This record gives sequence, structure tokens and C-alpha cells, in this order.
Amino acid sequence: MRPSSRSLSLVAVGFVLGWSVCAAAQPPEEFRKRRDAVRAKMEPGSVLVLRGAARVGESFRQENNLLYLTGINEPNTALVLYGPRPEPQIPAEIKAELPDGFRLPPPPTEVLYIQPSAPQARPAPGAVPPAARLTRPGFDTVRAWQDFQEAFEAILTRGAGTSLSLSATGADGPQPPPVVYVDLQRSRRLLDPLTSDEQWLRAARDRGANVAFRSASALVRPLRAVKSPAEIERITAAMTITGAAQREAMRAAKPGMFEYQLQAVIEHVFLINGARRPAFASIIGSGPNGIILHWSENTRQTQPGDMVVMDVGAEYDLYAADITRTIPISGTFTTRQRDIYETVLRANQEAIAMIAPGVAMREINARVNGILTEGLLRLGLIKDKGELRKYYTHGLSHGVGLQVHDVGEGVLQAGMVLTIEPGLYIPEEATGVRIEDTVLVTEGGHKVLSADVPKAVAEIEALMRQDGIDYSRYLVNKKVDSRQ
Repeated sequence: MRPSSRSLSLVAVGFVLGWSVCAAAQPPEEFRKRRDAVRAKMEPGSVLVLRGAARVGESFRQENNLLYLTGINEPNTALVLYGPRPEPQIPAEIKAELPDGFRLPPPPTEVLYIQPSAPQARPAPGAVPPAARLTRPGFDTVRAWQDFQEAFEAILTRGAGTSLSLSATGADGPQPPPVVYVDLQRSRRLLDPLTSDEQWLRAARDRGANVAFRSASALVRPLRAVKSPAEIERITAAMTITGAAQREAMRAAKPGMFEYQLQAVIEHVFLINGARRPAFASIIGSGPNGIILHWSENTRQTQPGDMVVMDVGAEYDLYAADITRTIPISGTFTTRQRDIYETVLRANQEAIAMIAPGVAMREINARVNGILTEGLLRLGLIKDKGELRKYYTHGLSHGVGLQVHDVGEGVLQAGMVLTIEPGLYIPEEATGVRIEDTVLVTEGGHKVLSADVPKAVAEIEALMRQDGIDYSRYLVNKKVDSRQ
């Protein structure tokens, strides 16, 4: 018996589930190499401080730079890295009393602060409870989170507990202030209340601290542009799940569906496959909403003849995906819709074809701008080449990684992961079209990580003729289908 297209779609979803959860853990050695790379960029005698994100309600997502360097997705976490430091010197009068060859142990190059783990087993009645564990793979020096605030304040004031002095003079005259790399939260306006960081900074300076603050992100973020094999594996898993969700949405799409119902189909596939949350707010823009770049209210009921922009991405094991497809809700493109769509498709395809190591993104942008301009002239939407930005209102690309708008672009290197997402947005026709693929730059060129999601007109129309999830069977109140 020939299986139905609906059962085939569910088998495909199950395959994604079985495959995607097999991503091996990133080894501690990989995170250590990343920390070593950051330390190599630090000024001699400097200190870098990364503080973790706070828990918001029941949800938690670690600050990305700290996650990148530690792999720890836990609240109450901080990392301190020390730049190159001179070997500790022993005063002569003390050294004379020590055995020959005695040397002080080197100070730690890094300190991890965490919330101590509770013991797994309950102590026997009357026994002394075991101490909480303060260990994490790959770290030699781990201290309790409760000690971090004091250590952070010592770094800000350059007092005891650091290897740096507050002294501004030396044998060769005035010395530059020591460098502390930290991302400080700043108040937005002059009359806004001071943030806690600004209060600490003021208190440190009141106590005589003379510190040069520099951005920690400026050291860490450039390293994140080129992904490791373990990172690529996670992004690929997130992309595979997102691709399955896009295909299922195409099968399920029917006129009269609300945008949020298409969103529900997509995020249903995310959850089935272990992607516990979207990488960003799902964008389902039908008709006039398709021209709103970051539309995420998803409240409109689709109408026959609408084009629908579906810009979505799963987060898998803390790595993001990003795929956009634009479909005709009625299942077939009109002649006008196809002409607009294929202009954007050509720009997408030719941009992807240019991706290779050493290529500058400005060259790809120039090519896309030319294709879209020619298309708008041919479509009769503009009369002058300078009018492109009337209908193309965003950038072509961004990096993808620990966040959906990650580090990347510039001059391409093998290991970068980036999007290609040209679009046209025509308010007078209530039509938006965006086609977005996520692409890995390889040594020999590129690999399209979203290649399994149809984007040719005939392929989309063929997929939309298949049966997908029937959202209407789950409606407890059928009137919801006609609510405006």
C-alpha cells in the first residue's frame, strides 16, 4: 500500500528526531583552546571578566561570550582570565632561607566561579553532609559564586587579590593604568539612574582606582566568527529541524489559517525534534504583514491570494538556525507573484554561488543590488536605478551561531556560517518576498545548510499539494477559524 504524503511527512520528522539528538558534547579541550586564544590577545598584566546572564523567571540562557569560552549554561557563573604576568619574585632575604631551586607556584591563569553543585546522595543519619562540589571539566581553579563579587571589586580597585598595582609611577616614570576587559552595563541617558556597574565603577574610582577599561566582547566576538566542527554540527542539526518545520508548514498552509496557526505547526516540529525554543520570535507575515521585516505578532487571518513570508529558526543545543521561505497561501503563484519571486530567487542563487574563502561580502552585495535593481526596472516598479532602497530595505547577510545575528561576514573564511537573504517589499501590492538560506563557507567553496527546503516555484507548488498537519482537527471552537 502506498503511504500517504501525511504519513511520509511524519516519518521525515521522526528521522530528524533520531538524527539530530546525536550531536556529541563539545570537549573541554575545545573551550580551553578558545580561552587560550583570548588570553593571547590580552595586554600583559591585564584581567578579563565575563559575567553570566541572570535567570529571568523559569527560563535561562547564558551570555554568549561566556558560553563560548566555558560551555556552561548555568546561572551564577563568571569567568576571570589573566593576561601574561611576570613570574612572582621572592624577596632576597626570604629566598636565602629557602631550599635551592625553590620556586613559587605560578598564579592561576583563569578562575571559574560557579554555584556549587549539591551532593547527589543523602548523608546517612548523623553523618556530616558532604561538601558541595566545586569542579568543572577543563578548569583547574574553580571557586564558589559567592566569592565572585569580592573578587570583582578587588579587580576594579586593583587591590589585594590581583597581580597589578595601583601605583602610577615606576622606575621609568609614569606607568599606564592597568587594563581590565569587561562589558559594563551603561545607563542610556544622562539623567537615568546609574546601573549597578556604574555604581561599582564610581566607588572604585572614589577609592583611588586607576584602571583602563576595554571591551571584553571586542576580544571574544571575532573568534566566534569561524565555527569549529562541533559548532557546525549543532548549527546543522538546528537547520535540519528548521527545514523539516518549513516543509511541514508548506504542506499545512491553506487560505483562512491564522498566521499563529502556521507558527504553531512550525514550532510543533521544533519541539518534537528536541529544539526546546525558537532561536528568535517566529515571523509569519501574510499579505500586508509580509512587508514588515520583523513582524512577529502573527495575528492576521490569511486570505486567498496572499503571499506569506515565513522567517523562522530553531535553537538546538544553544545554536541557532535561520531559514526564510515565501509561499502563496492558495498553493500556486499568480503570474505577477512569480515574476517578483523569481527576481528575488535569482539574487539569492547568484549570491550563494559567489560564496568562497577570500570573497568580500561587499562584492556579493553589489551583485545582489544589481540583480534586484534590474528586476524592479523590468517589473515597472522603479524608473531609476537609484530607487532600489524603496523596495529593498535591509541588509543581505548576517552570521549565524550562538545567536541568530552572530559574528561573521566581511571577507569570508572557511568555517564561517552566514545567511543570504535578499527580499523585495511592495506596499502598494501588499506583497513581500524574502528567500533566506544559511550557508557554510568551506575550504573549496560553500555548502548550503538549508538546501533541503524547496525554493523553486514548481517545487513549492508541488509540496503544497501534499497533505500536511490538519490544524482544524485540534480546534475546540470552530468559530475561531472565522474570527477577525
